[in-house]
Amino acid sequence: MIDKILSRFRIKTKVLIFVLPFVVTISAVGLTGLYASGLLQGRMEISNSVLQSLSGFKDLYGSMDDFLRVTSPEARDKLTAELKTQQGVLDRTLNQVGEEAAGRDSLAEASQRTKDISGVVDKLWALHEQEQALHEQIDAAQKSLISTRFTVSYQAEELQTALQNDEGAATITLRTADRLLKGGDFLGTVASGYSKPQTPQDKIAFINGQMPAIIKAQRQIAISVPTNQKNVIDALTATIDSIKAIAQLPAPTDEDIAELGRLVSRFRQTSTYTQLTATQKMREATQRFAELEGRIAQTNSVLQDTRRLENSVYALQIVLSDFLSNSSKDNLVRLQQQAGTLGKDMQVLTTSAKGMGFAEGISGAIQPALDAISGGGSKIVDTISERVTAYAAARQELDQIWTKLTDFAELQKQTAGTERTQANSISVMTTGLGILLSILGGIALVLTLQRPISQITAAMRRIAEGALETSISGEQRHDEIGDMARALGIFKENAISKIRIEEQSDEERAAAEHERQRNDAEKHEMDRQIEFAVNALAAGLERMSQGDISTTIETPFIGRLEQLRQDFNGSMMRLQATMSQIRDNVELIQGNGNQMAQSAEDLSKRTEQQAASLEETAAAVDEITVTVRSSAERAKDADQIVRQAKRSADDSAVVVSNAIDAMGRIEDASRQIEQIIGVIDEIAFQTNLLALNAGIEAARAGEAGKGFAVVAMEVRELAQRSAAAAQEIKGLINKSTNEVNSGSQFVQETGTVLAKISAQIVTISQHVEMIARASHDQSNALQSVNATVNQMDQMTQQNAAMVEETTAASRELADEADSLRRLIQQFKIDGEAAATPVYRAA
Repeated sequence: MIDKILSRFRIKTKVLIFVLPFVVTISAVGLTGLYASGLLQGRMEISNSVLQSLSGFKDLYGSMDDFLRVTSPEARDKLTAELKTQQGVLDRTLNQVGEEAAGRDSLAEASQRTKDISGVVDKLWALHEQEQALHEQIDAAQKSLISTRFTVSYQAEELQTALQNDEGAATITLRTADRLLKGGDFLGTVASGYSKPQTPQDKIAFINGQMPAIIKAQRQIAISVPTNQKNVIDALTATIDSIKAIAQLPAPTDEDIAELGRLVSRFRQTSTYTQLTATQKMREATQRFAELEGRIAQTNSVLQDTRRLENSVYALQIVLSDFLSNSSKDNLVRLQQQAGTLGKDMQVLTTSAKGMGFAEGISGAIQPALDAISGGGSKIVDTISERVTAYAAARQELDQIWTKLTDFAELQKQTAGTERTQANSISVMTTGLGILLSILGGIALVLTLQRPISQITAAMRRIAEGALETSISGEQRHDEIGDMARALGIFKENAISKIRIEEQSDEERAAAEHERQRNDAEKHEMDRQIEFAVNALAAGLERMSQGDISTTIETPFIGRLEQLRQDFNGSMMRLQATMSQIRDNVELIQGNGNQMAQSAEDLSKRTEQQAASLEETAAAVDEITVTVRSSAERAKDADQIVRQAKRSADDSAVVVSNAIDAMGRIEDASRQIEQIIGVIDEIAFQTNLLALNAGIEAARAGEAGKGFAVVAMEVRELAQRSAAAAQEIKGLINKSTNEVNSGSQFVQETGTVLAKISAQIVTISQHVEMIARASHDQSNALQSVNATVNQMDQMTQQNAAMVEETTAASRELADEADSLRRLIQQFKIDGEAAATPVYRAA
């Protein structure tokens, strides 16, 4: 009955009818929840404000720590802003809470304590500004100390530089004396060494070999001689230039050699002068070092005290840096101790530098800075202690505020729990009523829709199984179920049409299969014909690869394959004609090649015989030429030897003359050496006196002069040995003078004998020259004959080589022709091959 009534309505209408009670119930539940949320809204807002206050005060703890750790205007402004924010949150919370609400007194007390913390922050900022002022005072004192340290360091460097400059000047004077001594000694050595070579060439070679060292010695002397004695350098430079000019002459005369000896002897005078100047420089340097001894001791003491003062300033800076980074009482004690140490070092430096004009006023600059650092450090420690006490009080206030806010939040939590319990009871009752109404409406809706939908579902299952005669009920209904029944009827008609179309498709498929079988038969026949053509071509190509080109394919092919057979047969015919012509040409080439090889071989034998005859003739002429040339060369060598003997005799006469002159110069040089030895005795005497004075001064110096005393003793011994050596040299020179006189007489007698020998050598030279000229003419004639014979021999040998090459080429040509003929014989042409089997189509 219910189904018939409701079948007139759409399913949407039915659902609305049964869902309406459920919607009413849900509305009731929503109104109940709105009532409950109204009860809890006030508590939630108050709780949110309290939570914001707690979170803000938690951040306030961090801002307080940041302000104490890094006290800056930004940190102060941030802390003040957060305090104002928290004060505003607490005031808004008080306005939300009623006058009689529970916990209002705790909230009011927290607001008042927040206002008190602002005063503590102002006090902390004032203490920070006081600490900053003390830091600036200490920084100014530190800068004063650093400036004073730089000043003292600069003055110490100037004092040390002045002392070093004086020491450097004395050292330069000593080095100048050393350069003068070395340069003078070398020039004296050159003057002595010049007398050792005997011939002019050896003397020139000696001077040229010593010239670079002479120029170097001249430069050392030039940079060491005082400016008021530059005329000595000019004279030395002129002497060296003159010596260099004579040494570079290609053929110096006896006058040039004599002038060279006089110029070299001037080196002894220069050596004597440089040794005297070096002695004066050494005395001057010794005097300067003696004057510097007292200054060095006092300056070293001042520099040591200055370094100690600088180290104390550095140490004070380090301790002050530690104190400023951690201003504790222990660091303050270290700072005051280091300041006392710096004051003591200042007094020591003032005492050691007294009378030197060094570090004057240092006490007036350092002591005020030390007082400012010590006093400022004490005040900073007191200020920090006061800041810590104020900060502890502020933290205690924050702890009290946090406790009050926590108590208020707990009270609000308890009140909210009571109100939540009441709202939950109302919601449970309303929800139960809604669930009951929903169950009843769902049962009615299921009873209305289940039976007609089950009928349509059963009909759809039978039609899907192939029972197309099944009847469909419910097509007369006006709701969605009637629409489903009518759509199922259309589906049934479509299934019947599909069966008819499938039957027609089977018939068409059978016809297509018959046509396919006919096409496969035609294709198989075509494949058989192609296979036959391919086999025939393969057999023909196989015979051709074996050399048989005499047969063709006689069986015709089908269709377009016939053209392929005709092209293959035409190629085979053209190949047969070509191979026949090549075979005839190869036989002709073979015959001609063999004939050419035989002729070339005969010609080669005759050419070899002719070449052997010419070679023997050339060898005989060559031996004669060598003999005549050897005779001419020996005659020429004899002529050269005679000429050289004549020149040697002439040179011997010149040498004898030069030796006589050299003996005279040796006598002059001996007298000059005696004078120089007198100067050496004087220098040795003066050196002995200087060494004695140095020993006395070293003895006065005590322990510091022991090393110098040893040096003075060694110098004195060297001076004594020099005087003894000079006396020995003087005795040797006297002995050498006597020997030179006797040698001069022997040299004059040798000159007379050499003149006679020179005249006899001239006569021998003329005869030898005539013999050499005749031998030279004979040698030239035989050389021309020998050249002609050798040329003929070379041409004959070249002809023989060409004939051998021609013979080899002819033989190679004949061999290649034989090879080519054998290759041609491998092919079967015309009727030479066996009959070709005939291929026919199967």
